[in-house]
Amino acid sequence: MKYHTTNGRRQRFARHRTESVEPHERWMISYADLVTLLFALFVVLYAAADHERAGQVAEAVTAVVSNRPMSLPTGSGVLPGDKAVSEARSAMERAFAANPALRGRARIVGTKDGFTVSLAEAGFFAPGDANVRDDAGGLVEVIADVLRDSPARLRIEGHTDSTPIATAKYPSNWELSSARASVVLARFIARGIPPVRLSLAGYGGEQPIADNASPEGRALNRRVDLVILHGTE
Repeated sequence: MKYHTTNGRRQRFARHRTESVEPHERWMISYADLVTLLFALFVVLYAAADHERAGQVAEAVTAVVSNRPMSLPTGSGVLPGDKAVSEARSAMERAFAANPALRGRARIVGTKDGFTVSLAEAGFFAPGDANVRDDAGGLVEVIADVLRDSPARLRIEGHTDSTPIATAKYPSNWELSSARASVVLARFIARGIPPVRLSLAGYGGEQPIADNASPEGRALNRRVDLVILHGTE
Protein backbone atom coordinates (compact mmCIF):
# COMPACT_ATOMS: atom_id res chain seq x y z
CA MET A 1 0.00 0.00 0.00
CA LYS A 2 2.76 2.38 0.87
CA TYR A 3 4.48 1.76 -2.48
CA HIS A 4 1.29 2.42 -4.41
CA THR A 5 0.66 5.57 -2.40
CA THR A 6 4.13 6.88 -3.18
CA ASN A 7 3.75 5.99 -6.85
CA GLY A 8 0.42 7.80 -6.96
CA ARG A 9 2.05 10.90 -5.51
CA ARG A 10 4.74 10.72 -8.15
CA GLN A 11 2.13 10.44 -10.89
CA ARG A 12 0.17 13.39 -9.52
CA PHE A 13 3.37 15.46 -9.23
CA ALA A 14 4.39 14.61 -12.79
CA ARG A 15 0.92 15.49 -14.08
CA HIS A 16 0.90 18.78 -12.16
CA ARG A 17 4.38 19.63 -13.49
CA THR A 18 3.31 18.99 -17.10
CA GLU A 19 0.16 21.11 -16.75
CA SER A 20 2.02 24.01 -15.10
CA VAL A 21 4.60 24.34 -17.87
CA GLU A 22 2.19 24.92 -20.75
CA PRO A 23 0.60 28.22 -19.63
CA HIS A 24 4.02 29.85 -19.22
CA GLU A 25 4.70 29.41 -22.95
CA ARG A 26 1.57 31.25 -24.07
CA TRP A 27 3.44 34.59 -24.05
CA MET A 28 5.25 33.46 -27.19
CA ILE A 29 2.02 33.73 -29.17
CA SER A 30 1.53 37.39 -28.20
CA TYR A 31 5.22 38.09 -28.81
CA ALA A 32 5.02 36.61 -32.31
CA ASP A 33 1.94 38.74 -33.06
CA LEU A 34 3.77 41.86 -31.88
CA VAL A 35 6.78 41.14 -34.07
CA THR A 36 4.50 40.62 -37.07
CA LEU A 37 2.73 43.93 -36.45
CA LEU A 38 6.04 45.78 -36.09
CA PHE A 39 7.28 44.27 -39.34
CA ALA A 40 4.09 45.40 -41.10
CA LEU A 41 4.51 48.92 -39.67
CA PHE A 42 8.08 49.25 -40.95
CA VAL A 43 7.04 47.99 -44.38
CA VAL A 44 4.33 50.65 -44.55
CA LEU A 45 6.73 53.41 -43.41
CA TYR A 46 9.33 52.29 -45.94
CA ALA A 47 6.77 52.29 -48.74
CA ALA A 48 5.26 55.64 -47.76
CA ALA A 49 8.56 57.41 -48.45
CA ASP A 50 8.03 56.98 -52.19
CA HIS A 51 4.81 56.61 -54.23
CA GLU A 52 6.33 54.22 -56.76
CA ARG A 53 7.71 52.03 -54.00
CA ALA A 54 4.33 52.10 -52.25
CA GLY A 55 2.73 50.64 -55.37
CA GLN A 56 5.36 47.91 -55.54
CA VAL A 57 4.88 46.95 -51.91
CA ALA A 58 1.09 46.92 -52.33
CA GLU A 59 1.47 44.62 -55.32
CA ALA A 60 3.73 42.31 -53.33
CA VAL A 61 1.27 42.12 -50.43
CA THR A 62 -1.61 41.43 -52.83
CA ALA A 63 0.41 38.67 -54.43
CA VAL A 64 0.98 37.00 -51.06
CA VAL A 65 -2.70 37.19 -50.17
CA SER A 66 -3.82 35.83 -53.56
CA ASN A 67 -1.07 33.19 -53.62
CA ARG A 68 0.44 34.26 -56.93
CA PRO A 69 4.04 35.10 -57.95
CA MET A 70 5.20 38.54 -56.85
CA SER A 71 7.90 40.99 -57.90
CA LEU A 72 9.69 42.60 -54.97
CA PRO A 73 10.82 46.25 -55.18
CA THR A 74 14.47 46.81 -55.94
CA GLY A 75 16.76 49.73 -55.34
CA SER A 76 19.77 50.99 -53.47
CA GLY A 77 17.94 51.27 -50.14
CA VAL A 78 18.57 55.04 -50.03
CA LEU A 79 15.48 57.25 -49.88
CA PRO A 80 15.20 59.83 -52.69
CA GLY A 81 15.45 62.79 -50.28
CA ASP A 82 18.56 61.37 -48.64
CA LYS A 83 20.22 60.86 -52.01
CA ALA A 84 19.37 64.40 -53.12
CA VAL A 85 20.94 65.88 -49.98
CA SER A 86 24.03 63.70 -50.28
CA GLU A 87 24.57 64.71 -53.90
CA ALA A 88 23.96 68.40 -53.11
CA ARG A 89 26.52 68.32 -50.32
CA SER A 90 29.12 66.65 -52.52
CA ALA A 91 28.57 69.29 -55.21
CA MET A 92 28.78 72.08 -52.63
CA GLU A 93 32.03 70.73 -51.18
CA ARG A 94 33.53 70.68 -54.67
CA ALA A 95 32.49 74.32 -55.16
CA PHE A 96 34.10 75.29 -51.83
CA ALA A 97 37.29 73.46 -52.74
CA ALA A 98 37.51 75.34 -56.04
CA ASN A 99 36.69 78.79 -54.62
CA PRO A 100 38.95 80.19 -51.85
CA ALA A 101 36.78 83.32 -51.48
CA LEU A 102 33.73 81.18 -50.77
CA ARG A 103 35.67 79.12 -48.20
CA GLY A 104 36.73 82.33 -46.47
CA ARG A 105 33.20 83.71 -46.09
CA ALA A 106 30.99 80.66 -45.63
CA ARG A 107 31.14 77.19 -44.15
CA ILE A 108 29.36 73.84 -44.50
CA VAL A 109 27.86 72.31 -41.36
CA GLY A 110 26.18 68.90 -41.10
CA THR A 111 22.79 68.80 -39.33
CA LYS A 112 20.19 66.20 -38.45
CA ASP A 113 17.92 67.65 -41.17
CA GLY A 114 20.57 67.54 -43.90
CA PHE A 115 23.36 70.13 -44.05
CA THR A 116 23.73 73.91 -43.82
CA VAL A 117 25.73 76.45 -45.79
CA SER A 118 26.26 79.28 -43.31
CA LEU A 119 26.94 82.76 -44.74
CA ALA A 120 28.73 85.04 -42.28
CA GLU A 121 27.42 88.60 -42.06
CA ALA A 122 30.95 89.97 -42.35
CA GLY A 123 31.38 88.24 -45.71
CA PHE A 124 28.02 89.04 -47.30
CA PHE A 125 26.26 92.01 -45.62
CA ALA A 126 27.09 95.46 -44.33
CA PRO A 127 26.27 95.98 -40.63
CA GLY A 128 22.59 96.73 -40.14
CA ASP A 129 21.82 96.24 -43.85
CA ALA A 130 19.96 93.44 -45.65
CA ASN A 131 21.38 93.92 -49.15
CA VAL A 132 24.12 91.56 -50.29
CA ARG A 133 27.43 93.35 -50.70
CA ASP A 134 28.58 93.94 -54.29
CA ASP A 135 31.69 91.84 -53.82
CA ALA A 136 29.63 88.91 -52.44
CA GLY A 137 26.91 88.71 -55.08
CA GLY A 138 28.96 86.37 -57.24
CA LEU A 139 29.43 83.98 -54.33
CA VAL A 140 25.67 83.81 -53.73
CA GLU A 141 25.26 82.99 -57.43
CA VAL A 142 27.84 80.18 -57.15
CA ILE A 143 25.87 78.63 -54.29
CA ALA A 144 22.58 79.05 -56.16
CA ASP A 145 24.01 77.39 -59.28
CA VAL A 146 25.14 74.39 -57.24
CA LEU A 147 21.72 73.97 -55.65
CA ARG A 148 19.63 74.76 -58.74
CA ASP A 149 19.62 71.26 -60.23
CA SER A 150 19.06 69.48 -56.93
CA PRO A 151 15.49 68.47 -56.00
CA ALA A 152 16.26 68.91 -52.29
CA ARG A 153 14.22 71.43 -50.30
CA LEU A 154 15.93 74.57 -49.02
CA ARG A 155 15.09 76.78 -46.04
CA ILE A 156 16.77 80.19 -45.87
CA GLU A 157 17.19 81.41 -42.28
CA GLY A 158 18.22 84.87 -41.14
CA HIS A 159 19.99 85.25 -37.76
CA THR A 160 21.45 88.16 -35.79
CA ASP A 161 23.24 88.54 -32.48
CA SER A 162 21.50 89.68 -29.30
CA THR A 163 22.41 93.36 -29.63
CA PRO A 164 19.18 95.34 -30.16
CA ILE A 165 18.75 97.29 -33.38
CA ALA A 166 16.28 100.12 -33.95
CA THR A 167 16.42 101.96 -37.25
CA ALA A 168 13.76 103.49 -39.47
CA LYS A 169 14.11 100.57 -41.87
CA TYR A 170 14.55 97.74 -39.37
CA PRO A 171 12.84 98.37 -36.02
CA SER A 172 14.25 95.15 -34.54
CA ASN A 173 16.48 92.18 -35.25
CA TRP A 174 13.41 90.23 -36.38
CA GLU A 175 12.94 92.54 -39.38
CA LEU A 176 16.64 92.59 -40.21
CA SER A 177 17.04 88.80 -40.10
CA SER A 178 13.89 88.25 -42.17
CA ALA A 179 14.93 90.89 -44.71
CA ARG A 180 18.35 89.29 -45.23
CA ALA A 181 16.81 85.87 -45.75
CA SER A 182 14.31 87.40 -48.18
CA VAL A 183 17.06 89.07 -50.22
CA VAL A 184 18.95 85.78 -50.58
CA LEU A 185 15.74 83.95 -51.48
CA ALA A 186 15.00 86.48 -54.24
CA ARG A 187 18.49 86.00 -55.66
CA PHE A 188 18.03 82.23 -55.66
CA ILE A 189 14.74 82.51 -57.54
CA ALA A 190 16.34 84.88 -60.05
CA ARG A 191 19.07 82.29 -60.54
CA GLY A 192 16.54 79.63 -61.50
CA ILE A 193 15.78 77.73 -58.28
CA PRO A 194 12.05 76.82 -58.30
CA PRO A 195 10.15 78.75 -55.59
CA VAL A 196 8.30 75.56 -54.61
CA ARG A 197 11.56 74.23 -53.15
CA LEU A 198 12.19 77.31 -51.02
CA SER A 199 11.03 78.52 -47.62
CA LEU A 200 12.11 81.43 -45.44
CA ALA A 201 12.51 82.14 -41.73
CA GLY A 202 13.79 85.05 -39.66
CA TYR A 203 14.90 84.20 -36.12
CA GLY A 204 16.43 87.46 -34.95
CA GLY A 205 18.87 86.67 -32.17
CA GLU A 206 16.89 83.76 -30.74
CA GLN A 207 19.01 80.90 -32.14
CA PRO A 208 22.66 81.73 -31.36
CA ILE A 209 25.42 79.26 -32.17
CA ALA A 210 28.01 81.04 -30.00
CA ASP A 211 28.23 83.13 -26.85
CA ASN A 212 26.94 86.68 -27.39
CA ALA A 213 29.16 87.90 -24.54
CA SER A 214 32.20 88.11 -26.84
CA PRO A 215 32.70 89.97 -30.15
CA GLU A 216 33.78 86.71 -31.79
CA GLY A 217 30.63 84.94 -30.65
CA ARG A 218 28.38 87.76 -31.85
CA ALA A 219 30.11 87.68 -35.25
CA LEU A 220 29.33 83.97 -35.59
CA ASN A 221 25.69 84.53 -34.65
CA ARG A 222 25.17 87.16 -37.36
CA ARG A 223 24.57 84.94 -40.35
CA VAL A 224 22.21 83.62 -43.03
CA ASP A 225 21.91 79.84 -43.01
CA LEU A 226 20.96 77.90 -46.13
CA VAL A 227 19.51 74.69 -44.71
CA ILE A 228 19.33 71.89 -47.27
CA LEU A 229 16.65 69.48 -46.05
CA HIS A 230 15.88 65.81 -46.53
CA GLY A 231 12.87 65.32 -48.77
CA THR A 232 12.14 66.63 -52.25
CA GLU A 233 9.59 68.94 -53.78
